[in-house]
Amino acid sequence: MWIIYSLLVPIVASASVPGDSANPNTKLLDNIRVYIHEEASPCEDYHQYACGKYATKHSDDPFMEITQMLDHKMNQKLVQVMDELEQGSEAPGFNGSSLEAKVLRFYLNCRDAPETMRKVQRYLRLVPPDGDLSWPQFSAGRPWPKEKFNWMETLARLHRYGLSNVLISAVVTQKLANRREFIVDLGMPIFTGENDHLKGFLESFATLLSLGVQRYSILPLIRKMRKLENSIQKLTDEEDDDEELQFMTLRRLESVTGLEWRKFYEIIVDHQIPLNREVQVKNLKYFRALKRVMDAADKELVANYIMTRFIIHLTGDSREDNDPIECMKDVRRSMSLATNFIYQDRFLAPETLQRYSNEMETLFDHLRRRLLKLIDHNHLRLTAQQRRFVSNKAKGITINIGNVPKTPDLRAFADQYYKGLEMPAADKDYNREHLKLLAYKTRKWVEQLNSGAPTVDEYFYTSDSDTLMSSSPFYILRENQIIMPFGLLQEPLFVPDSHNVFKYSLMGFVLAHELTHAIDGEGIFFNTQGNVDLSVLEIVESPRFQEGMECMNRNKTDYINERLADITGLHLAYGAYFNNETGTPFQVSPREFNHMSQEKIFFLNLAQFFCGDADASTFLEHDEDKLRLVHVLSGFPPFDRAFGCRRSSSDKCRLW
Repeated sequence: MWIIYSLLVPIVASASVPGDSANPNTKLLDNIRVYIHEEASPCEDYHQYACGKYATKHSDDPFMEITQMLDHKMNQKLVQVMDELEQGSEAPGFNGSSLEAKVLRFYLNCRDAPETMRKVQRYLRLVPPDGDLSWPQFSAGRPWPKEKFNWMETLARLHRYGLSNVLISAVVTQKLANRREFIVDLGMPIFTGENDHLKGFLESFATLLSLGVQRYSILPLIRKMRKLENSIQKLTDEEDDDEELQFMTLRRLESVTGLEWRKFYEIIVDHQIPLNREVQVKNLKYFRALKRVMDAADKELVANYIMTRFIIHLTGDSREDNDPIECMKDVRRSMSLATNFIYQDRFLAPETLQRYSNEMETLFDHLRRRLLKLIDHNHLRLTAQQRRFVSNKAKGITINIGNVPKTPDLRAFADQYYKGLEMPAADKDYNREHLKLLAYKTRKWVEQLNSGAPTVDEYFYTSDSDTLMSSSPFYILRENQIIMPFGLLQEPLFVPDSHNVFKYSLMGFVLAHELTHAIDGEGIFFNTQGNVDLSVLEIVESPRFQEGMECMNRNKTDYINERLADITGLHLAYGAYFNNETGTPFQVSPREFNHMSQEKIFFLNLAQFFCGDADASTFLEHDEDKLRLVHVLSGFPPFDRAFGCRRSSSDKCRLW
């Protein structure tokens, strides 16, 4: 507990973690009923029936579905903590070097920095392409000295700030055969993400204008940059089949491609390395073709292209607004371990966190036991050795609640992690501090080339910024671990005093979905230790496995593993609760259910996860929620019985 809290007004009870004098079951049922559209048919359009009034109910709210709502509630709490810290920072005895002080300073940098310290052009002043070379538009009317520009060295310098997918994909990653060891992986870039390519014409024009490029030269520059990017993208399409993973020394790679990889590597790691250092590489044909394109391209054009992509990367990693909630998102993106520690320390007393953890572990244990029964039933007709492999994978999964390491002294761990980070209080310079945090996070990741991967108990996720500021759960393939962010431990998703039917239908489904990813079409290739095991090909290529996956993809999806996790997750959550076996979590209905069947409550509460009014384009790596709900319930007899639907069960698909 922080000493300064005794001097400050406590956060109001409504902002605390679940707990209210009202009956929790009644509250959850009321929450469900608010969204029901009685005129819709649950058999013909269940999403409209269960969620039809969601958009009206939340028309003025800054979120579009349940995880965004949980994010917003968590951000509100953290903003109030920042307000308390800001007041406390004026008091004598405030520790200006503490973890809380560092978080507060970045938050205030975001919220209060003058406009001159938030201009994107300042990023380029702070990060030139080389020590004695500025970006082309800053040459003050003189010819830009393009002979000083080296595109690979510039890319390596920008890699320090997390830019790793421009012209070259350069990623520090775990070795496939040994997750404890890291290696630099080199390959061709991808162009699929929102920030993986140039923006549209109007946005590109505005960006270049804000970067100080002369207005008259912007239009031809955009055309040339697009032409360059198209030529690079064409190379990636042509060499798309050149995916063989190879391990080779930098000496050999330089010889094969003609590119200066040693210098590139040394700038990334910030120290000298021998030419016999080994890297992991794909797409050798691409690199040879890339050299020809770069040798022929105008250096100033290449510099402008890299510069523009760098700015796209930086703006994509920050929030444009200095609104307190938006700044809290920024802090969570950049200092996730620190904000998770602060949230735990402020809102989850040790006994409360232990209680919640026990609830989650019990729930997960029932779901896992249900999965192990499915594996033992052997629908796929696996050999004894194959069943043992899959069962051991499921038994080895751990849960990380809060995305924090499992250490008895989280403060000491977090203090040590941020020990080398200096956040001056003298001024508010958002651009500088944003770059500093990006460099700090990237350096911590690159250092694993020498230190190796953390243990399972030391692990916390740091990679994707959007994931770090979200309350969505996720499965970490190489760690065989499910991350359950603290934001999930809030109403209506998590209500520990509620009836078990609510717990299994919503949190149970969420956990079961992530559990399934351990043995989906991708996760199954990795064993309990997180290392690749190609013997699993016999399972994946078996007729029954193929038939199960094809069945689930009859209505085409680009996210087949997510559909598998949805469908299997429902089977696990429903079966774990209603299986009527010894030790079942099934509970009798209390009077507040008012004769509504538990089956109906189960499916109505399940739908809460899919209720929302988000546009289909906002869903990343998943089908839209309405489509997901349709497929998860398609051909599921318990749903049809609960709502009296007469539907063919021919759509029923299963894998495990």
